[in-house]
Amino acid sequence: MSIASKPKVIIAAIACRPYVEAAVACGYTVVAIDAFVDVEVRDLAESCYQLELSHGQLNMQQLMQVINGLDLNQFIGFCYGAGFEKKPEMLTKINTLLPVIGNLEQAVSRCKAPNDFFSVCGQLQVPYPKVMFSQPSNTDGWLRKEIGASGGSHIKRLTDAQTTQIDAAYYQQFQAGKAVSCLFIANKNGVQVVGFNEQFISEANATPFRYGGAVSHVAMSDVAKANFEHYVGTLSKAIGLVGINSCDAICDGDDIYILEINPRLSATMALYEDCQLFEQHMAAVAGEIVVVNQACKRSHAEQIIYAERAVVIKGDIIWPKWINDRPKAGSLIEEGMPVCTVVAEAETAEHVKRLVNERAVEISRDFLN
Repeated sequence: MSIASKPKVIIAAIACRPYVEAAVACGYTVVAIDAFVDVEVRDLAESCYQLELSHGQLNMQQLMQVINGLDLNQFIGFCYGAGFEKKPEMLTKINTLLPVIGNLEQAVSRCKAPNDFFSVCGQLQVPYPKVMFSQPSNTDGWLRKEIGASGGSHIKRLTDAQTTQIDAAYYQQFQAGKAVSCLFIANKNGVQVVGFNEQFISEANATPFRYGGAVSHVAMSDVAKANFEHYVGTLSKAIGLVGINSCDAICDGDDIYILEINPRLSATMALYEDCQLFEQHMAAVAGEIVVVNQACKRSHAEQIIYAERAVVIKGDIIWPKWINDRPKAGSLIEEGMPVCTVVAEAETAEHVKRLVNERAVEISRDFLN
């Protein structure tokens, strides 16, 4: 299919800018649905719809109203990122209206139900930090995680003061090491690793493990990379994953401890913008063999800037070219919500980490005070 004839796709996510960018770069026309509708999304998408967030997920009633109001005959299918973890059954509902291009309800449920996911890990001898489904009596060194949540804001250190049981929670032992992720493409033939990334933590008092961004081409030993790829391939085959997925883990020397698989489009796709990943996603879901372009040798980083207090975006801001996810002028950004994303690239991961941090300090000092 030539670029000129590629039809429209719907892309929905809590924040879908990386996916809209990737799709448009491959020639697709996009209708975007997300919770922020930042400037880049407005510029790139043919049209966009803003939804409210409901318990950290997309408002599904509003989502269905948008979908039902579109002429679905125009679209080749529906792609998605974060926002469906607690309601994977919505993918089945949407799939009756137009094809979901990605993992369906069963695969998402297996990944996001921790009792099922870690049971699979155990059966396949895939290492992971110890998990419990009732609060441990000795809370030292344990974390509490909300089932079906995303973005890390839900992860809390478990202390003796936390005695209230939460139905939709599980408990995981803290594992020392480097927070890493693997971006990969899956189909029935196996997995193709796109890249290994280091994850940033944007720590705040109430959110000590909030996701702060990532950097590509993280320094890891060859043994660690081989272990990570083996675990991802083994789990992917067992669960039946297709298309773009990402896996979060802790790297401690040569050892990899799996935390979770996100069976959906991943924000780290933006770190590999030259790899035609959206086209690869479409091909993999269709069952075609994909070969990842390994030309993306430079390291890329993205760092999210969160509001430390409520802030109104001034109308006269001239944003630097290294800013993504720009809010429109006049937007009120509540405390703790993302304001924008700083981007950078350099020859190595260590260099780009320093550069993106310097830019983050600059944008916070000059634009948000």
